[in-house]
Amino acid sequence: MHYLAEYQTFNSTQELNDAIYTHIKRNTYDLNETDRVTLKAIARYAVKFAGVAHLKAATLANLIAKSEKTARRALAKLAELGIVKKIATTRKVNGGKGANIIQILPPSSDLPTSDQSSMSSRQEDETPTESSAEPSEIKSEPLFSINQLKRATLLDTYIPSEALKRSLPSDIYTAMSRYFNADAIYKYYGILLRAKRSINRHFMIEDYTEPFVVAFHNAIMKSKQGKVRKLDDYLFVAWQQATAEASREIYKRTNEEYDWLQLD
Repeated sequence: MHYLAEYQTFNSTQELNDAIYTHIKRNTYDLNETDRVTLKAIARYAVKFAGVAHLKAATLANLIAKSEKTARRALAKLAELGIVKKIATTRKVNGGKGANIIQILPPSSDLPTSDQSSMSSRQEDETPTESSAEPSEIKSEPLFSINQLKRATLLDTYIPSEALKRSLPSDIYTAMSRYFNADAIYKYYGILLRAKRSINRHFMIEDYTEPFVVAFHNAIMKSKQGKVRKLDDYLFVAWQQATAEASREIYKRTNEEYDWLQLD
């Protein structure tokens, strides 16, 4: 059996097409044109084994006629929104990082997550495609989507701490884990994502974590001093301000011509 079969997420091409349509419809205001083109490009390579493709960043960039940086950014956004899941591969020959296996997830996000830390041995082809990629060593990169975080509560969600540690930006996880268990970290990271998206939904926290960590530590310190009545609300506002600060810093670094205040 072809190794991609075990990562297949749909039973037919029709199911895949329906899922793409639903994802685009549900995320109308979150996806820009490049994001939509990227998703459709992945889908075209995810037909033989419905819902899964093995693509290098360079290949994806060529498919959408953009730079590798843009392709990676679009893929990261699709993953953040819970539309796709990236599964990292490692080459047996030299141990280097291989091309991602990309799963297109069902809109209901009903795939099991208990095997997120599993690993199997594979050997990767130099130019993998939907039909020519050779087996590779596979290691899942667990990811909790924004939509999942919004729906989660401490009462009905159990989060394995190791999976959570691999899913969050390391600086954020390290800061939170000093004070909270996995369930609480999951909750507060959800608050962080909502705060970030309310100011600049296009900003990637991983690009500049420092303001968010500083805001968190300041909030914890003031809470211990009895100066914070409700930590959830205080952190939401603090992380909104951190997003604004980070957006300004990224603007200075990249010199891109956009008004971060007007991003929605």
